[in-house]
Amino acid sequence: MHVGVIPDITLFVQLIIFLIFMFIMKKIYFDPYLESFDERERTVDNLLKQAEENNKKANKILEEVEAILAETKKEAQKILDQYHSETNEMVANILRKASEEAEKEIEEAKKDVERVVEIEKKTMDKVIQSIAEEIAEKLLLKEKAA
Repeated sequence: MHVGVIPDITLFVQLIIFLIFMFIMKKIYFDPYLESFDERERTVDNLLKQAEENNKKANKILEEVEAILAETKKEAQKILDQYHSETNEMVANILRKASEEAEKEIEEAKKDVERVVEIEKKTMDKVIQSIAEEIAEKLLLKEKAA
């Protein structure tokens, strides 16, 4: 007695139908799904690469902006220092000129006062001489009368 499985043609037909079904499923369902999955993965990878490149560009631009800002601050400080020194120089010149003018005015005022004093001395000398002459005349008149 020999017990065994005798292959039946039905088994082969079912196997062929199953393989045809798997082939159809692969072509209709699995291939488009895997293709769209791969496409999405490529898109995400590309977007990540673009994001990294944009980030690098942004960092580079930020560094350039910071360098420009630092240079601008230096230039602004230099200009402020220059204007500050020019302003101090102008103020010193104005004060010096004002001091010189004040000294000139003081000298002129002293000269005017000296002239006025001189004129007054001469006037006083004349007045004193005239008074002295009057006194002398009166004394002479009194001596002649006495």
